Formats: sequence, structure tokens, C-alpha cells
Amino acid sequence: MRKSLVFSLLVLGVLFGGCDSKSTIDGSVIAKTKKEEVNTNFVPQSFTLITTDEKFISFTSTTQGLDFDEFKGKKAVLIDVFATWCPPCIEEIPTLVELKEKYKDQFEIVSVLFEKDKTKEEIEAFIKQHGINYPITMGEENFRLAKELGDIKKVPEMFLFSKDGRFINKFVGKTSKEDLEQYIKMAIEN
Repeated sequence: MRKSLVFSLLVLGVLFGGCDSKSTIDGSVIAKTKKEEVNTNFVPQSFTLITTDEKFISFTSTTQGLDFDEFKGKKAVLIDVFATWCPPCIEEIPTLVELKEKYKDQFEIVSVLFEKDKTKEEIEAFIKQHGINYPITMGEENFRLAKELGDIKKVPEMFLFSKDGRFINKFVGKTSKEDLEQYIKMAIEN
């Protein structure tokens, strides 16, 4: 009885918390779901992320947030730092797909893969399996961006930016659709 209770609690912790790249489950791999203050004084530098379909997403970090070459003034942008093996990351995909479709003319999601050992073919299969309708980026530049966004160690973490590139909010761990949508509306309006 006690072993099954402990196992159940561990499973729930993984499902409703966050994940990191560790291979064992202990208290340090669980990211508590919360809104966090983030240092919005980014160091100005340029980034070019590469999507699985070999398109480039370019932007510059500013002291206020991120200026996206393609989306500035047009769309609010959610940076979703995730891993394919992370249960909360996978659980959030249907919500992200739905919100992307609902706000497609004013909102973009850029998923940043936080894994080094995945092939393009594996990620393309993951996209198809989960019906993902937004770009996923791969490569070393993802890790440089993760460092700029506060030295990310656990996933999922998401960062929302307004149409003019100003930082709006950071989400850690599994986030409800209602919370995401509330902030997305704010990012679109600003």
C-alpha cells in the first residue's frame, strides 16, 4: 500500500510539475507551477533559430524583451522551451495548438527544443503525432537562447512577448489554458 502511494505521488509530481534533463526522478526535477518574475534586462544580442522545416526565426534581445524580425508589430510571441520526453510539455501541446489556431492572425508560438540528441526526422514524427501547428526549432542556438532567458534548467518554461517585443510573463511548469489565454490577450492588446 505504502509503495503504491509513493509511486502515485511520484507520477503525479512528474505529470503536474516540470522536467529537466536528469534521468532519475527526485525532488530536484519537479518544477513547481508558478508565475515567476524574470529579469527583463536581457543583454542585447542577435539570435537565429532554425525550424525543423529549415526556416529561420531571427530576433534580437533588448533590455525590454525580444524584437522578432518577422513578427514585430504583427504578432505576440510565446517562446515555449520544451522536451519531447517531458510529460507536462506533452500535456500542454493540445492547449498550445488550440490557442495558436484561435489567435493565429495575432499570435505566434515558437517551440524551442531543449534536447541535443533528437534528429530532424524524430522531431518531424513528434510534430505529426501531436498535430503541432507551430514551428519547433532545433540546434545549438536553442541553448544559447535558454541561457539568455534565465539559464533554463527545467522544462516546460514559456515566455510571452507583446507585439512590440516587450516581455509580458514567464510560465513555469504546466500552465492552465485560462492563464495562458488571459496573458495572450494582454500581449496582443499591448
